Amino acid sequence: MNIAIVDDQRIELNAAETYIKKYLRENWSTLENEVSIQTFTSAKDFFEVFKPGLFQLVILDICMDEINGMQVAQIIRARGDDEVNIVFLTGNDEFILNGYRVFAVGYFIKPLAGHAQEFARTFEHIFRKINDKVPELILNTDGATFSVPLRNIFYVDIDYRHRLCVHLADGKKFITADKYIDISKVLLDDERFLECYHRIIINMDYVKSMEQDDFILMDDTSIPISQRKKKEVKVNYMRYFVHK
Repeated sequence: MNIAIVDDQRIELNAAETYIKKYLRENWSTLENEVSIQTFTSAKDFFEVFKPGLFQLVILDICMDEINGMQVAQIIRARGDDEVNIVFLTGNDEFILNGYRVFAVGYFIKPLAGHAQEFARTFEHIFRKINDKVPELILNTDGATFSVPLRNIFYVDIDYRHRLCVHLADGKKFITADKYIDISKVLLDDERFLECYHRIIINMDYVKSMEQDDFILMDDTSIPISQRKKKEVKVNYMRYFVHK
């Protein structure tokens, strides 16, 4: 597991690194040697090293000169790294809502030692998320079998030729010989997925907005909401949205 900490204040940077190492030693001692922490005193230094997939966790000070933490996070996402966990370091919580624009998973309030409980809760969530096995869907297509991480699935539907189609977040589409009932059992067992219409399942992480009769996905695809189950579908989506 590779962690990057970016803070232009050397004292704050060292304090964060020391605290995280202490936390790992006391709470994840069996995995401590598998964690590598790199520190950077500027966004420029960080981006000289950064490439998508290199880090599993990036901790960014929000209030940095030249390029602040929020801008660094935006650049990370713009460069195609949608998987890395981003956490902000801040002296207060006034920027918290802005973090959702870059899919931040949490905030560490400075000084970390003074907010130990909040830090432990957030870091525990992140560390378990990174180290848990990534859930996958096994697909059979064109005589071959392969797996797709559930997080990469945009939505699933049936096309006009009655074929089961799995649409991925990168724009790819697979036609599979699998039965809808078997695929749906796997997907609907994961809290991210919702059957919003007859034989259509969406990944709620990719919903941009919920309209009166449709979900609008991140690429502006419009997915219908069942009239018969509209209330149930919308309640389930709002419940997920609030707690995710």
